[in-house]
Amino acid sequence: MTIIAAIKEVDKIVYGSDTRVTFDNGPAYDVATKWRKLKGKSPKFPIYIGSAGSSRLDNLILSSAKNFESASSCFEIADILKRAIAADGWKEEKESGGEPQSYSLDMLVIFQNHLYRIASDMSVTEIPSFEFCAVGSGEPYALGAAHSTNSKNSKERIKKAIQAAIKYDPNCGGRVQIGTIEF
Repeated sequence: MTIIAAIKEVDKIVYGSDTRVTFDNGPAYDVATKWRKLKGKSPKFPIYIGSAGSSRLDNLILSSAKNFESASSCFEIADILKRAIAADGWKEEKESGGEPQSYSLDMLVIFQNHLYRIASDMSVTEIPSFEFCAVGSGEPYALGAAHSTNSKNSKERIKKAIQAAIKYDPNCGGRVQIGTIEF
């Protein structure tokens, strides 16, 4: 899978990821860009989406980008993506005990200077300022590293968290990519 991470501060959001992508449990390539900057004519743009899951999800995000013009919230972005996933024929996993269905994906979204997590059941949670957030198979390692670097600045925390995920999760790899959005 992957590691996608972000932290929102008062005046910026720092985000990052690894660069590993695998295909059907086959070859791994350490060349992927996990965060997509989606552009449009609306003042809602740019919208940044970091996706953990398959490359197919990334393709669906890019092909749905034009539909985000109508979204007034991240909840509507999640609905647009859910419709795109269903139209693509992506099969969700049935959950037992009345839990929502899971699509085996996770995303972080930066929309109108706010940070959100879209979970595998397509539920949306806004991440509060100064909370470190990570998704993907390397999430536990990233969260541990972020917790141990509380005194560092956000960029350094993101870097250390992604490095930990790359070191300890065999599904994470490649380079550390970091970006900053200033408001």
